[in-house]
Amino acid sequence: MISFQPDSADIYERVVEQSREQRWAMLRAAVPAVRTGKRVSPAPGVLPFLVFEDGLGMLTPFVANVYDLLDGRGRDWMGKRGTYEAVERGLAFLGLTATTEAADHRRAWWNSTQLRFPDLPADDSPLLGRIEGIMQLSLPFRQDFRRGVHEYDIPAAEGDHTRLDGSLLDCESGIRLPGGTAVWSFGRSNEFEHTLDRGEGDAIGNWVDLPENGGLSWSEMTYPWSTATFAWSDNPDAQRRKLMASWFNGRLLYLKLMDGNGNVLGYRRVKSSHAVSPSFDGLFVFGGEKYSKSPDGQVAYVEFMTDFDDFDGVELAAVEIVSDVVLAHGVKPGKALIRPDEVVKQASFPSGRFWMGAADFPSFAYRTITLPLRRTVRERFKFLVRF
Repeated sequence: MISFQPDSADIYERVVEQSREQRWAMLRAAVPAVRTGKRVSPAPGVLPFLVFEDGLGMLTPFVANVYDLLDGRGRDWMGKRGTYEAVERGLAFLGLTATTEAADHRRAWWNSTQLRFPDLPADDSPLLGRIEGIMQLSLPFRQDFRRGVHEYDIPAAEGDHTRLDGSLLDCESGIRLPGGTAVWSFGRSNEFEHTLDRGEGDAIGNWVDLPENGGLSWSEMTYPWSTATFAWSDNPDAQRRKLMASWFNGRLLYLKLMDGNGNVLGYRRVKSSHAVSPSFDGLFVFGGEKYSKSPDGQVAYVEFMTDFDDFDGVELAAVEIVSDVVLAHGVKPGKALIRPDEVVKQASFPSGRFWMGAADFPSFAYRTITLPLRRTVRERFKFLVRF
């Protein structure tokens, strides 16, 4: 045993030291735990005290794992608090990244900020509430957190000193969640490519048999002559595709949304339905390619989009496009979202066709999908229909 007594120690002091030899060994074993017990591997019961010791107690309601505050990042955030760098560090606690965008100085709410997310946040609750809380703690004192956006972002129009000032165009897209002050405007795109088959085409009244030798026989057509915008010398296959694509121009269609049990969640009115052709500066985008409306289009582009607060907390399992939807009495024809009890289920339709399928209305492009529907997300469904 190494003695720590000075040379002047008497025998009594040396004997006392030797009698505690085993206790010294125990203390030596405890030294690493003392050194690491506070910052390296603290016990769970000590965490709240360490957080408040660092002055980070304000963050605990918004951070899922309190350990993240004690590895140095919490104190780094505190040192940058009141700057945009603190916003970046605060969002990192939630595993998120976003671009901070200050409001234009000409706005009435000039001291506000919005976040632009590269990826859609995972859920509405509790994540968005945590983001809002961290933003309020991280931003400069005079700065307000106004809005969060991803993909779907319609800014306010500049209508000052005009009749448009104070109108709906003077507002930004988005929805405010209960108990919160920020507005959330999210969008998500879902793309489906579909080739119409004969059963579907006959059901909706849009089918032309594949031409044989001699080309198309107009005496057997049910299409108006105004749709025959192609030259008679055109390839019969191309004529057929143009004719069937033109059927979609301005067509009133609905997207039927269903859950995992096959129950109908609702019918969403079509947003765009046109025959299209590839175009360098086209308005419609599908699969990274641009398309524009064209009388010579040989494919059809059909788009639907849900609105904010259409659905909340439900799981979408399947979608399909339906036509000839008959609305119940009193339902406005232009209503965008039709609930299941707002349609009339029948087997014969105004067009005179008779549908014997399992669906309530003639349908096509059935697709399965697993998608949680949320209040803050506008779901965009794009279909490129080939023939």
